[in-house]
Formats: sequence, structure tokens, C-alpha cells
Amino acid sequence: MELFDLVDSKDNVIGVTNKVEAHATGRLHRVGAVYVFDEKGRLYVQVHKKSGGLYDNSIGGHISQGETYAEGTRREAEEELGITQPLEEVSIFYSDEGSEMQHMFGLYKCVAESSWTFTPNDEVEEIIPMELVDIKDLMESEPEKFTKGFINTMKEYTRLNPS
Repeated sequence: MELFDLVDSKDNVIGVTNKVEAHATGRLHRVGAVYVFDEKGRLYVQVHKKSGGLYDNSIGGHISQGETYAEGTRREAEEELGITQPLEEVSIFYSDEGSEMQHMFGLYKCVAESSWTFTPNDEVEEIIPMELVDIKDLMESEPEKFTKGFINTMKEYTRLNPS
């Protein structure tokens, strides 16, 4: 069973847990997300298999015990989309995702290399390039189509990049 660092509200490691225990008890732990943009500035939105087809961050996952956000998001980027290029840190922030889950998010971004193509795999079945304005509009009108984590990372991204 994969282990994760438990953290306090200042992101200091205070213990170890696993996913089931952390989510069942609402213990704060680390997750990472990556926004992957195409050369036209559209965001690749993942159709999340495990949530029944909800729209999600381009890449996302839990940060393993002892990993930094940068290490964990690089690992997830390669596993989910085959992205191996450098990622740029956007923000490290707290999110309760509007539910019992408590996450410290490491949000990163990159522009996919022109030679990159998506290949469906065990982790990700489909991605859709979407304009940020369209994502934000759809989140406003139909939030039930999105994972709570994606809604929260988009709020943080928009707060830091108003346009």
C-alpha cells in the first residue's frame, strides 16, 4: 500500500498515512496537479475514469511519502500523459475540496512539446483541449461535471492569473 506524508496547515510533515485512511479520517496530506497547455494556450482537460467521466486536471495524483511536490508531479506527468519536460511551479496551497478530503496542493504547469501526442493508457482514457474561458464558464454553469479538485485548482490558478 502506497504511503503519503501527513502534513499540518503549514505543510510540515507530521506523520505518515495511506490514501484510504487519509480520506476516511480527513487527515491533511499532499497531492499534485499539472496544467498542460497546448501551443494555442488551450488546457488539456482529463476525462477522469475513476470518477465516472468528470473533467479533471490535466494530470493529478498523490505525492508519495518522502517526495517533494516537484518529484511527485513529474512522476505523475510521466505515468499519466508521458510528459517528461520540466514543469513550472504555480502554487502550493491548501484545499479542503468542499468535502471531507483535506489536501495541500502543489500546482504546476507546462506547455506540451509540439511533438507530444496523447496515448490512452491505464491511467487516462481521454483528454480534451479546452479554452480557459470555456472551462471557467462551464464550471460556473455546471460544476457537477468537474472534480472538486479541478474546481479548486482552477480557482487558485485564476486568482494568480486573472484575465
